[in-house]
Amino acid sequence: MVTVVQEKDKRKAFTEAVADLYIEKGSTVAIKPNLGIQKEEACTDFQFMTWLVDYIAEFSPGKIMIVESDTDMRRIWDTYDAFGYHSLDVELINTSETHCTTIYPENTTFFKSFAYPDILKESVLISFAKLKTHVLTVYTGAVKNQYGLIPFPDKRIFHKFLDRIIVDANSIFPCHYYLLDGFYAMEGQGPLEGNMVELDLVLAGKDPVAVDSCACRAVGIDPETISHLVLAEKKGIGTSACEVEGEIPASRQLRLPEQ
Repeated sequence: MVTVVQEKDKRKAFTEAVADLYIEKGSTVAIKPNLGIQKEEACTDFQFMTWLVDYIAEFSPGKIMIVESDTDMRRIWDTYDAFGYHSLDVELINTSETHCTTIYPENTTFFKSFAYPDILKESVLISFAKLKTHVLTVYTGAVKNQYGLIPFPDKRIFHKFLDRIIVDANSIFPCHYYLLDGFYAMEGQGPLEGNMVELDLVLAGKDPVAVDSCACRAVGIDPETISHLVLAEKKGIGTSACEVEGEIPASRQLRLPEQ
């Protein structure tokens, strides 16, 4: 089931999207936003993140963390500072600096062994991705967001195998719940040079392929043309044939990146 909300009232859109999210009391919760570059319009809306932290706190979790990794383009601590994340009552985590244990995942194509951040082992993982176009993958959302948990900073070395790496990341880091911020999305040459466009959309569900497939259809993209979504479905990460709560709006045809 995918919840698709199109609503100009931002708070109402968020509230409807998280209505099915439940957290067991005492759980350690790790929220993965999309903070891939230090550019506000390319990242998960900070107001949404503030509301999500407050919403989860109502379930009396043992701990709430926000987790991201370094990249070759930015240090996540600088991004946390720039966007005000230190003001939240959470523990901020950089997976590039935490202790990792080697695991040997079974349902992966590229990673036969993987340095898994210990701090995530007992965590309830929640993804809050950003809907945008991307020059390497055309579209990016819930499925690609897990790529950002890979602790190695220089992720450019993975670009040749990007679709397989994205799918492997979803096998390694499955989430309890997936939210997708399309209130203000990005079109064109994202994520570095794309343009912001208002869609008033928030999507949610427990299947990242279904969430992304619904989002693609809302913005005029055929999900069958997005390689990492096709591969993720083949690997059993999720399905593009999804039951929808609400309607998939014909929101706007996003301008795609030039290839």
